[in-house]
Amino acid sequence: MQIRRRVLDAWLRDLRAGWGDRAERSASAVTPLLTLDDFVDLHAIGLHFAVEGHTLDDVLAWFRLLAARSRAFRQQLAGGGIIQLASGWAEGLLHEGSVEAVTPFEVLRLRLRQQVQRGHVMGQGPGAHSALIVIEIDGAVACTDRVLQHARETFRSGETMAPTPSGKLLILVPRDPSIRDRVTQVTEALRADRELSGVSVRVWIEPLAMSADHVDSHLLGLAG
Repeated sequence: MQIRRRVLDAWLRDLRAGWGDRAERSASAVTPLLTLDDFVDLHAIGLHFAVEGHTLDDVLAWFRLLAARSRAFRQQLAGGGIIQLASGWAEGLLHEGSVEAVTPFEVLRLRLRQQVQRGHVMGQGPGAHSALIVIEIDGAVACTDRVLQHARETFRSGETMAPTPSGKLLILVPRDPSIRDRVTQVTEALRADRELSGVSVRVWIEPLAMSADHVDSHLLGLAG
């Protein structure tokens, strides 16, 4: 697939008009990849935009604009290209942090979207296989590291953990019979920690919205 140069030039003008010069410069850097005859590596392109500091919502909006101008690209985007673009973006974001760092909130958001999409294909609701565990403290920033330490000791199977702007810690977990026992375990560990004495801590299992269309807004509302 090769996107014509005039189509790319028009797309870049759209980005400059809608998002400014920085967006146009970042997109210009990937246009050589978009003019190749071979299949476009959207994973690499998504990674590039994450490293450049652009949000996933902006990146997806930009490439939907390109799809509106190019039939060939529109077909690739519809054939799994959005997932490739988003997974590359998520990988780029993770590379920006240390191995020990919690996952950025946008990555948890992306992974939850993927879980919901899989469930939708199988005709199941968003909460059929996944759940969100929420840990909320009373705003004492100094306690954040202790909360994260207890969470890691309880959830050891690679669960996605992400902080929210409001100070909560969200943990995306598989919905299985052990979930309530692990919530009880982390709650008791937090309450027994002397460094958290006098700090209000709440832990709960957040039910996911039963409509796939509402999961993203539910998550953002929880994070606020």
